[in-house]
Amino acid sequence: MNTQVWYEQGNYEAVIDALEQKPDDNQLPILAFSYQKLKQWEKAMSCWNKLIAMDASNAEYYNERGVCKFNMRFKHAIQDFDQAILLEPENPYFYSCRAYIKDKTGDTEGSVADYTQSLALDPTDAIAMNNLGLAEQKLGHTAKARAQFKASDELLGIETIDSRYDTSPIPSHTKEKPRLLWREVKKMISSKSGFLQFWSEFRGKK
Repeated sequence: MNTQVWYEQGNYEAVIDALEQKPDDNQLPILAFSYQKLKQWEKAMSCWNKLIAMDASNAEYYNERGVCKFNMRFKHAIQDFDQAILLEPENPYFYSCRAYIKDKTGDTEGSVADYTQSLALDPTDAIAMNNLGLAEQKLGHTAKARAQFKASDELLGIETIDSRYDTSPIPSHTKEKPRLLWREVKKMISSKSGFLQFWSEFRGKK
C-alpha cells in the first residue's frame, strides 16, 4: 500500500512514519499535508519551507505555509497568502483563503473585497457567496448579506434562510453536502479542491 492510499484513507500516521524513515523530496507535499491533518504545524511548515526553496514559483506552497503560520499565530502569515496571489492572480481559491485570514484578524472589509474578487473569477462558487454573505452580515449590510445567501442557496439547491447565525455541528467530512446552517468558521473552505483542504486544516482551530 502506498502513501497516497494511506493518506486518502486518513491514515496520516502511517504516511508520516513511512516518509520520515525514508525521506523523499517528491513526497514532501503529502508529508506536509499529513502533518497538517494531525495539527503538527511546525513540522508541516518545515516541509513547505523546503519546497519553497526548491521551487519559489509555486503559489500553493506559499498558501499552505500560510495555513501553518496562521495556526501557529504568526503575525506575518498574511504575507504568504499575498505571495500566492501575486504568483497566481487569477486563482479564486487564493483570494478566498486570504479573505478568511483577513476576517479572522479583524479586517472584515478586506475580507469582503477578497471574497468579491474570488466570485468575480468564479461566479458559480456557492461557498464563496455564503462566506461573503457572512462577512457582509458582520458589517451590518443585511440586504447584501441576504442576497448572497439567497444566491448561494439557489446554487446549492437548498431552502433559503434569512440568517447564518447558528450552532449546528460542522460535517465530519469535507465532501458532505453543505447543511442549511453553517458555523462561522466555515467562512473559508481550502482548493475547489483547495477550498475543502483549506477548511479541513482550519476548522479545528476554534
